Amino acid sequence: MDRREESRALAVSARQCAAVRNGLALADWVSAGRSVTAKHVLRRADVPLAGQMLGVEVPQWVRSAADVPALHCPWTAALGVGLLSISGGRAVAGQVRTGWDRAADDEILDGWSRGLAAVLADTFADDGDGTESLEIGRLVLSVLTTDPPSGGSDLLRAITYAVIGSNRRLHKIFLHGCGMRDPAEVALEVLEAFGAAHNEGEQWRITPLGHWALSRVGGSDSSPPGRSGTEIGAEVVCQLKISLRYARPACWRRVLVPASATLGDLHEIIQIAFSWDDEHLHAFTIGRRRYGDPYFDAEYDEDEITVATALARARKSISYVYDFGDNWQHEITLEKTVEPDPASTYPVCVDGRGDSPVEDCGEDEPAWIRFDQADINTRLARLDDEVRQIDARLRDDIEIILTDAYGEAEELTAFWTVLEAEIDLPVPATLLGQPVIVTGLIEDDDAFELRARCWGKTANGSVCFADLEFLSGTVEAWLHAAYLSYLGRAHPALTPPSGWDGLDHWRS
Repeated sequence: MDRREESRALAVSARQCAAVRNGLALADWVSAGRSVTAKHVLRRADVPLAGQMLGVEVPQWVRSAADVPALHCPWTAALGVGLLSISGGRAVAGQVRTGWDRAADDEILDGWSRGLAAVLADTFADDGDGTESLEIGRLVLSVLTTDPPSGGSDLLRAITYAVIGSNRRLHKIFLHGCGMRDPAEVALEVLEAFGAAHNEGEQWRITPLGHWALSRVGGSDSSPPGRSGTEIGAEVVCQLKISLRYARPACWRRVLVPASATLGDLHEIIQIAFSWDDEHLHAFTIGRRRYGDPYFDAEYDEDEITVATALARARKSISYVYDFGDNWQHEITLEKTVEPDPASTYPVCVDGRGDSPVEDCGEDEPAWIRFDQADINTRLARLDDEVRQIDARLRDDIEIILTDAYGEAEELTAFWTVLEAEIDLPVPATLLGQPVIVTGLIEDDDAFELRARCWGKTANGSVCFADLEFLSGTVEAWLHAAYLSYLGRAHPALTPPSGWDGLDHWRS
């Protein structure tokens, strides 16, 4: 048989295998669309209909199609191949479906590979990118190449030993998620559904399609095939629903985030959306891989993976945990992608429900922060790159002011010293909307605050310096914002003073 005939025979086997054949039937069945759960599987109401269409027996009670392996396998395969796609909370026929009937042999085999990779990754949840689940598939196929072939319990033991012999981490992945079933048996059933293995009584044999897969799929140096049904372009905007798990009443936020944003950016968005203080450790979990701040020894750097890549690798939802003590768990679900609106800025909170808990308040005296969408969006706007740079400059100046200051009294003196020297007094300001003139600054050692000497129609004498407002773009407005930040209070949007070089000349 020449190469072309061999490729043709393999493509025919790939088309006719149960996983792809039934996946194609599901794609045609959904037609214009069927509602799916947040985890991209058919809802409970549609499970009996899908089962009847495929001739699959469905238990009397299920939560979703994920509880029926004979449905879930071809469904996942169809998503991996691209025969199905998820859009706006609905499953629709994917782009690959249109040309599937007349696709070339290499296109069929490529789609088959994607489907197998998707089902293996769903069965053996690995680090999120599918490499280790593919390696499990490769090891099982390798065991099937032994001559004479083994069967029964001997084969299951041989598969298990092959995985154990690879490495301990792979064995943990292999054991995880199969419940009471033998994972070797589950792996064989997956390969049989894809026509890569054939069961003759108790004797399992590798098929020509399995030999082809063994030479091209898996291995320690291989990358998982692309998943055309779940790719997210970097230029789109992702609508994410972020839910605080186990919160009663329910607490969630819906945000629009650029797909090009990193998980580090998403961390900042979540902190703002749920009014967290960012004073504790955090981590994102994708598959078995944890992303966080490498400064705190995170295994993987959250700033080196985009939201688009993370969602594609996760296949389902992303987990985010804040405060490893109180263990605030969040579930991040992609609801849909939209084209960016030139008139809008991102990220933005578009909806939400429920007040967020105050961290570190204790279970005996719970406290709550009211959901304030406008305030959330005001603070999200500060994540803009230009605003970040301005805030970074302000933080640098605050650090310079507080250099060598230890304790609240010394810090107050440090602020008074710098502000007295840098602000060209007297300067105009407003107090409660009324104009005043600030003529000097005073340290109030009893209240541990700065006060300002003012005169005007509505104010004469000493007033709280923090309560004043200054003209934007002036040195006094900049240093006033630095003082408010030091106090932990919000300040108006900042414009750096013209020609402002910061306080570097104060460095000792």
